[in-house]
Amino acid sequence: MKNAISQISKHTRDQTIIKTCQAISEILEIDFDSAFVKISTELHFQAVCRLQKHQAWVINKYKESKNYVNDYNSKWSATLLEIIDTQLARLSQLIILLDREPDIFDNNGQMIRPNDLVTYPCKDQEARDYDHYGVVRATPNGYRVAHFFTGETVKPEGRIVDVGIGYVHFACYTSDWIFKERAESVIDSQIEARIHESREKILNAKDKLWNKLSYNCEHWAREMIYGEAKSTQIESLRKK
Repeated sequence: MKNAISQISKHTRDQTIIKTCQAISEILEIDFDSAFVKISTELHFQAVCRLQKHQAWVINKYKESKNYVNDYNSKWSATLLEIIDTQLARLSQLIILLDREPDIFDNNGQMIRPNDLVTYPCKDQEARDYDHYGVVRATPNGYRVAHFFTGETVKPEGRIVDVGIGYVHFACYTSDWIFKERAESVIDSQIEARIHESREKILNAKDKLWNKLSYNCEHWAREMIYGEAKSTQIESLRKK
C-alpha cells in the first residue's frame, strides 16, 4: 500500500487525491514518497487497482481471523476488533475516493478544464519565442487539445512560409500545454459545432486558409471559443 499511494502521489497535482493518500498513510502509520514526477492517469489507476486488490485480500484475511477469535472470550478481543473494523471501514472509504479521474494540471500547477485556451511554447525560424494555441476538449478517452496548424509552414530548409493548407488536429493533452485563459461562460455544444464547421470548411476549401498574419492558430482557437478570430500575438507584434 505504501508503494501504491507513493505512485499515485508522484503522478498527480490533484491536492484532494494527495490529501487522501496522506490520510491513508496516517491510518497505517507509514511514510510514503510524494515527490511529484509527472502527470499520468494511467499510473494513477494502476496503483488504485493494486490498492483495491490488496484491500480485498486484507478483508478476507481479517474475516478468517475473526472466526478464530470468536471462539475465545470476547472480553479479550472486542475492543481490538472494534478498532480494526473502524479502520478498515475508513480505509475502504478513502480508497473509493481515489478511484476517480484526477484533476488535470499543467507544468505551472494551473488546473486545466474543458474549453480552456492553452498554449505550447515554440520558436520561429529566427529563434524567437511564440505560443502555439489550442482548445482543451473533454472526450471519452480523456482530455484532447484541438489545434490548427499547417504542414506547409515548415519547409525542409527550416523556413516558415506565410500561408498554407490548414489542418484541425486533436492531440492528447500533456502538461506541456500551458493554461492561457478560461472564458467566463461558454456553451460546449457551440464550440463543438464551430470545430466541426471549421473542419468541413477546411476539407472543402480551394484556397489555403492558414495565414501567419491573418488567420493562424490563435485566430482559430479564439474563434472556436469566442466566435471571433483574433490574435493577441500579431497585435503585439504590430505594436512593436
